[in-house]
Amino acid sequence: MEKKQSFGFSTPVRRTTKNISGNKVGGELTGSESEIIYTKKLSIDSAKEFEFLIPSSEAIGLFNKDIAIAAIGGYFISDKDVEINLSITINENTTKSSYILQGNRFEAIGNDFELDLAIKFNNAVAKIEFKVVEPTTIHYTHFAFGFISKEEFIVSEEAYYHYSNSKKRICFPEQFYFNENYEIDGSVNGDLIITKSCNRCQRYLPVNPFNQRQQLAFSNHCTTKAPCTHNGFSIYEVVLTSADKDTIEKKFEEEFDKAYAYKHEMIKCYFGHQLECKACKKFFVNAALNHLRSSSQHREDSLRRRAFELLCRKLLGLNSIYHDFRINTGKEFDKFIYEKFDKKCFNCNNPIAIINEMHLDHTMPLSHLYPLDETATCLCDSCNLAKSDIFPVDFYDEEKLKKLSEITEIPLAVISSRMPNEKALIKLKENVIWFIEDFLTHPEYQKDRDGKVAANSILHSVQKATNNSPNKYDILEEYGKAKKEGK
Repeated sequence: MEKKQSFGFSTPVRRTTKNISGNKVGGELTGSESEIIYTKKLSIDSAKEFEFLIPSSEAIGLFNKDIAIAAIGGYFISDKDVEINLSITINENTTKSSYILQGNRFEAIGNDFELDLAIKFNNAVAKIEFKVVEPTTIHYTHFAFGFISKEEFIVSEEAYYHYSNSKKRICFPEQFYFNENYEIDGSVNGDLIITKSCNRCQRYLPVNPFNQRQQLAFSNHCTTKAPCTHNGFSIYEVVLTSADKDTIEKKFEEEFDKAYAYKHEMIKCYFGHQLECKACKKFFVNAALNHLRSSSQHREDSLRRRAFELLCRKLLGLNSIYHDFRINTGKEFDKFIYEKFDKKCFNCNNPIAIINEMHLDHTMPLSHLYPLDETATCLCDSCNLAKSDIFPVDFYDEEKLKKLSEITEIPLAVISSRMPNEKALIKLKENVIWFIEDFLTHPEYQKDRDGKVAANSILHSVQKATNNSPNKYDILEEYGKAKKEGK
């Protein structure tokens, strides 16, 4: 067989630091076990608040400091839109987190209170408040509250940085590490959901049975290369069920996301999930890797993202959106998007007080060659972190997609798809020699940063986007053809 030409490029390989993260399991559970359990169900017809006492005697110093953390959280889904407010009060000081749950969308929510143990304090009071405008049924699971007592947090000063950074809400409530769950007064058994084991903390935590890409306690394993073919990540043995086989099969056939399949007491997962929950991934895998990463490696990540934005604009003949928008309209781009969305986060509908707190989301993902333009979405910090770089169809429900299509003027068929930017792909194919010989040979992309060259990673990432097109092609093969034809 003739050896395929690489034209000087190689597939990016993992650095050695990515193989020394101390990837040890915490016990018997491997991350490939599942329990199908019932949620708890609460029916309310007006605003309601529930209060819970957290004894001060349970406060434990964490992070080798005189710091204790009280927390409350869980996973909730309702049949109608509902506002949920979580609060903790200690010594007349209160922290509060507000969430707007869209009907039939599972959400992970939480709130915490950091306390200086050197100051005398009374018992903590945690509250959960539901605001509804009509009778609403709320399902929840793994609801808990109390002082955090995770053993690894007690002595690790470094863990404090990872716990308290600006992105901490993305791992609520997993990073509270509660082992005991509680019921809210008036709750009864609800519907079936899927939980999966974490191979580190040995907890069973929920995955989203209604939309696999809207993550709860676990991140997806394969996205651009789905379906996931890694058995440990995509196939789970059901070791415990709270219902009979017929009931479970009916749930999978009629109500659960078709990306899941159930057969012979095994669950097959299309995108797969990480073996570790998001908190364990954060504290015991990524923290170890990030500590070992150099400034060059961190720079490489941001460089690759900037390269994608620049590539998109070059292929489509665009200048900076800020420059072009100002020249063409006489207005500022940020202000245009901010006012276009009524100064509110499109996803949670919470007001964004000042324009500097707005996060501009690409709407259609940059990783699939969609540049930042007038179709951008206004999001708050938390919602932008949650959406990350995924397609709108994997983040918003059908009603939200229709509304977003109207606001952004992206056709509904496009905004509901997982298709890469075909215009950019056509231009890339037409300009493949420029891409390989000019764009990727920029000195910044050719620098060796601790064994990795950005150009290889950029090419690899662009090829992944190309592979998702119905008109996919191999970039290097097209480059070879173009060179032979003298284009």
